[in-house]
Amino acid sequence: MLQRSRERGVKLNPDKCTICVKEVSYFGHTLSHEGLKPDPQKVKAVQDMAPPQNRAELETVLGMVNYLARFAPHLSEINAPLHQLLKQDSEFVWDKNHDRSFQQMKELITKEPGPVLSFFNPKKALRLQVDASKSGLGAVMLQDGKPIAYASKSLNSTEQNYAQIEKELYAVLFGCKRFHEYMYGRHVTIESDHKPLESILKKPLASAPPRLQRMILQLQKYNISIIHKPGKDIPVADTLSRKSIEFHDKSLCDGMDAQIHSVLSNMPVSDQRLSEIRNETAQDPQLNTLRRTTLSGWPDKRSQCPPDIQEFWNHRDEISLIDGIMFKGEKMIIPKRLRKDMIDRIHSSHMGIEKSKNRARDLLFWPGMGKQIEEAVGACSTCQERQTANPKEPLLSHAIPERPWQVIATDLFTWNSEDYIIIVDYYSRFFELERLHSCTAEAVIHKLKSAMARHGIPESVISDNGPCYASSKFQQFAKSWSFTHTTTSPHYPQSNGLAEKTVQTAKKLLDKAKAEHKDPYLSLLEYRNTPVDNLKSPAQLLMSRRLRSILPATPKQLEPQVVCQQTVRERREVCQQRQQTYFNRTARPLPQLYPGTPVRFRQQDGSWKPAVVTRCADTSRSYNITTDTGQVYRRNRRHLRESRNSVGSEEFIQPTVNSNDSAVVSQPPPVEPPDKDITTPGYTTRYGGVTKPRQVLDL
Repeated sequence: MLQRSRERGVKLNPDKCTICVKEVSYFGHTLSHEGLKPDPQKVKAVQDMAPPQNRAELETVLGMVNYLARFAPHLSEINAPLHQLLKQDSEFVWDKNHDRSFQQMKELITKEPGPVLSFFNPKKALRLQVDASKSGLGAVMLQDGKPIAYASKSLNSTEQNYAQIEKELYAVLFGCKRFHEYMYGRHVTIESDHKPLESILKKPLASAPPRLQRMILQLQKYNISIIHKPGKDIPVADTLSRKSIEFHDKSLCDGMDAQIHSVLSNMPVSDQRLSEIRNETAQDPQLNTLRRTTLSGWPDKRSQCPPDIQEFWNHRDEISLIDGIMFKGEKMIIPKRLRKDMIDRIHSSHMGIEKSKNRARDLLFWPGMGKQIEEAVGACSTCQERQTANPKEPLLSHAIPERPWQVIATDLFTWNSEDYIIIVDYYSRFFELERLHSCTAEAVIHKLKSAMARHGIPESVISDNGPCYASSKFQQFAKSWSFTHTTTSPHYPQSNGLAEKTVQTAKKLLDKAKAEHKDPYLSLLEYRNTPVDNLKSPAQLLMSRRLRSILPATPKQLEPQVVCQQTVRERREVCQQRQQTYFNRTARPLPQLYPGTPVRFRQQDGSWKPAVVTRCADTSRSYNITTDTGQVYRRNRRHLRESRNSVGSEEFIQPTVNSNDSAVVSQPPPVEPPDKDITTPGYTTRYGGVTKPRQVLDL
């Protein structure tokens, strides 16, 4: 220093300089090669002080003592009774307790040897140890394990109600601001015994409670990293927090409580509702335990946490208490008694499960909230009755027959005010078309017998559940003619897709023939002679020959020629796979249902009514269900939704089969439709079509 003064031309007053000494006193402190310690003259002045006689003298005494507080970490515990006398509502009455605290304070300051603080070295790493107790904050700045400075702060009545994690982060903020001149512009490692602090600074700011958000924002100007250390490894900071001194820094807590009040005042909740939530929170045993744990601090391990609040463990660093209401971040934690009411309010507009959960997660929180909302929305009868249709399932194709006329499909349709029956072969796609004078079982059986007499009896006949097919006469016909009759699920024509598609083809042929006033028989003949699906024509696949038509053909072309069955099967399989690939792009499977499963089944008007599954039907994806009135229906899986509301199968009345709707094959209803001609003008068909004036096609 002397050399630098000489170089710079600085002149020193010899009378004011002390040179070549081991220690020097300056501004109330003694500087030595060991570090910084109190000036003996200041210590002597404290030792000779007389007890104060009034409030002003007490303030002077405490101010002088606080100047030396950095050397007395335990000072606040001793002088706490003296600070009570400085409160506005306290009368200055000096008693034995105050005198004892005064003498102990003097002894603590004047005892020998006193503490020594190391000098700050800007080239060495800094460590800041912080801790928070119920009544105070403590911080100590260290280099090479030696203290540079101590600091502590007492918490006022408002700050003492902070959650423990808020107190711990408050201690970090207090330490950073108290030692700003050491920390600003350099990296500092902060050690705390509160493990959640490690993760709270890594989470999005919006997930933190409002008070923590303000603290985190104030810490942004510091380059800090927080690590966890057990309390036994940071004894000094722990002691300082428990034996703190009065410390006032207005900038330390600026805006923190203001934001808390802003959160409450700007919440879209009435004062009456807030008061109700506050009262229920105070009466909720679980939230009371949560409040006590939040204020006192969470244990280090989940197993040490009270059992009734372990479900809050993963959110412990986001939970806070604001004006008697528990919050997770900015979301209100709802007491148990109010949760059902909140779910009802969330679902008041009858939104779906995901929208209801998103709405709740935007404002509210309690453990298991999502699952409870799922159950409530799923059990809402209003929503269940008005659900949209199930998505389509992956295509389930019929097995490809091995030979012609092995499997046939049949259906009825109305064209030009007349009823017709169509019979199509699954192997060749060859179809027969006959007009019906009535839709009775006898009339349908008569047409089927005619077709079977020409082509033979098939092994299987597939149809829908029309009254003629569901009748006992048809079942007797199937038994006596030795073929298996398979019915599709009611209101699900896709199960008999080939027959439905062929009906459309037949209607187009008839419509176009009528439009051009041509013979419909020739249209049918040409269709039967036309190759389909890159194969031979339906006539060739069924009869192994071309049918002579109005088109010229050589005798050789009309000669019988057997078609290779293997080629037909391979082409059909390729076609099926192509259809499945295209169809299944927007399809997904539905879960299988089991007997006893409560469901809702789709009505023709689009509503969903409750029922219960009694058994799986004989065909794939088809189930027999029973309603609460005892009616038995058969439905495809796509028309069934699993319900959370059980109908109560034990209370079912004796099931009765709906003859026009269920047609359970194993127990066919003994019901026959009236044997009368249904082609009378002015009637509505079973498909919903309105009849027109009769124009008979003489087929």
